Amino acid sequence: MSAPHADPNFPPNLNIAPLHLAGTAATSESDGHGQAAAIARYGIAGRVWEATAALVQYLTPGASAAARFEPTCSLFDSAAGRPPHRVLELGSGQALASLHLASHLPPTDTIVLTDLPAVVPLCEASIAAWSAREGGEHAQVVARPLAWGEDAGEVLALGPFTHILMCDLVYFPHLYPPLLRTLLELTEPESIPTEGDTFGPEIIMAWKSRSLALEESFFDSFGRYFELTPVLGGGWDEERIFVCRRWRVTDEWRLPSLKHVMAPQPGVVVQRSFGLVDDLFAHLEWE
Repeated sequence: MSAPHADPNFPPNLNIAPLHLAGTAATSESDGHGQAAAIARYGIAGRVWEATAALVQYLTPGASAAARFEPTCSLFDSAAGRPPHRVLELGSGQALASLHLASHLPPTDTIVLTDLPAVVPLCEASIAAWSAREGGEHAQVVARPLAWGEDAGEVLALGPFTHILMCDLVYFPHLYPPLLRTLLELTEPESIPTEGDTFGPEIIMAWKSRSLALEESFFDSFGRYFELTPVLGGGWDEERIFVCRRWRVTDEWRLPSLKHVMAPQPGVVVQRSFGLVDDLFAHLEWE
């Protein structure tokens, strides 16, 4: 497990360059969404990461039909009179995918960007640049501080959330426990569910594997609390998207401490599937 660092956005020997993504605001003509200056000031939070391209595609209306995504993106369900979407992104940084999504949602919907307090100014600058560029009517977007593993009460007050976005967050092993603990806190039920296998907001997770031997430990613990459904049909090379929801819990369930969150906990009605997800991981392991 990698050792913690004083500032997770500035790990030792940081050496990263802007990533240009065709068809987005992160292009070479715009200096990679201002990434060069942002990386110097905010470290890894200032870069646009590889899984962003897949997430942007999934968060585009009509893309599900064109790419034959399965499951399709629920954010664009056209049910008349649907309740407003309230979307939260963890570790937003540049927030390129979330702001892309905001351009396609109505003003009744809200997106909350979150990151470490020191990174919130980057989120706010991204919102300002996007708003000036976008114009017209679109979802409301705000930024709030949220350090993984710490109290999420201020952010939860903006809920309840219908969706949670994660883009390339499964990276440093020492951050797996606080990330998982925050996900559990954000998806805690107000009362014990009595029907269905799953409950709570839908998590849309975009991820690129960099060290599967380490990352499998996160997904093994994550799968004890959440159902993972791989999104098929994207044709991505190394990136993957999962749609996830919490497994139902019983009266025995208690939100675990940071120290114990990676271990199995009582009170979870585990329905973990050893089908598509495991086939996917087996495929990745041999690539």
